[in-house]
Amino acid sequence: MKPDTNHVYCTFYDAPEHLFPGHPESPRRLQSLQPWLQNPPYPEMVWLNFLPALAGDVLNVHCDQMLQNLQSSCRMGTHEIDPAPTYVTDASYHSAMMAAGATLAVSRRIISEERGRGFAIVRPPGHHAESDRSMGFCLINNVAIAAADAIARGLSKVAIVDFDAHHGNGTESIFLHTEQVGFLSLHEEYHYPGSGHMNSAPHARGRIINIPMPSYANSEAYLSIFQNIVTPWLRQFGAEMLLVSAGFDTHFSDPLTTATLDTHGFHEMTRILVDLAETFCHGRILFVLEGGYEPQALKDNIQACLAAMCARPTFPDNFGPSDGRQQNLSELIKKIRDLHQITED
Repeated sequence: MKPDTNHVYCTFYDAPEHLFPGHPESPRRLQSLQPWLQNPPYPEMVWLNFLPALAGDVLNVHCDQMLQNLQSSCRMGTHEIDPAPTYVTDASYHSAMMAAGATLAVSRRIISEERGRGFAIVRPPGHHAESDRSMGFCLINNVAIAAADAIARGLSKVAIVDFDAHHGNGTESIFLHTEQVGFLSLHEEYHYPGSGHMNSAPHARGRIINIPMPSYANSEAYLSIFQNIVTPWLRQFGAEMLLVSAGFDTHFSDPLTTATLDTHGFHEMTRILVDLAETFCHGRILFVLEGGYEPQALKDNIQACLAAMCARPTFPDNFGPSDGRQQNLSELIKKIRDLHQITED
């Protein structure tokens, strides 16, 4: 099905005061995207205004004590709060609420219009944050807040696909017993935070799916997972909206991982996800930025995803194709499909 290309709703929040010297998760990640606010790369992009998330929005997925602890930590000024290392400054609580609010602005617009696609280009990221603690560079869980809000607004089921190089442990744990939310994560095996094993969440087979990818897996490897697992899973799960934890630290230039995706691979994965959302999720899809720590690659990869959302075949690519390994994933695919009873039809 050819996707409708009327609008791609976007928000941008680079959290300029959430900054720790020498840390890879910094405003520098998004600095080169600033000109897009006046001159977006595609005319289909529509920038939305936003406000900080309300405490009530965040308390849909996080406990009150966790929010109080985060506020108290920020009042102490700049310091590390987690061995990842995760840091806060005196502005970080506001930054986290702004990132969540920017994410909600896009998801709520899509829900109110009953279809649509969007990208919340925000930091700090969120998918490691659990209900009761911040961790892994993440303070509060933006994608989980949006998913819970979508259910609260009347959607019966929401699916989350997470292709960050690191397992979205926070998102999984938040929705561990929430039947309305499906979660599928592709992540590098044995990397931080050490969760996301294939056999985890045995009570939620077919709803929570973890796919630990081998080191140095390239775009073709990921695309084979999309074809053989992600596509039939979305068909079977029956979600009314698709959320994507879009982590670009799987690009071969990233300093924190060994995955070897290239920019063309992100464009192709997005094209597939947009088509799947059109077919199975009422045309509703929202990307939320997670990782990605090489600034030029991050810009290229975000633009490649936006190009796919706007049905454009071309986009900048300053790094070119990956020479990563094309592993044979047939055994992994069979194990996942058997474990979760994923069928072709």
